[in-house]
Amino acid sequence: MKRTALYHREALRLLEDGKPHKLRLWKMSTGDHLLYQDAVCISTYHRGGRHKVRLLASGEIREFRDFCLYEIDDLPIYL
Repeated sequence: MKRTALYHREALRLLEDGKPHKLRLWKMSTGDHLLYQDAVCISTYHRGGRHKVRLLASGEIREFRDFCLYEIDDLPIYL
């Protein structure tokens, strides 16, 4: 059976597998929607609820709060 959505803990485990993923998230300051193509998790801070990812196309490192992530690999995330 094909998955239609992921629980937030499953999504974070999937993100931390070291492979590139397509992420959609909200920017906290403005509420804009961001799309990160081929993002690889490089760091996790569980107590603060943050992740750092490296974007493979540009080599940039981005940090975001876990609750801002709402979609990974075209699968919506629910709480």
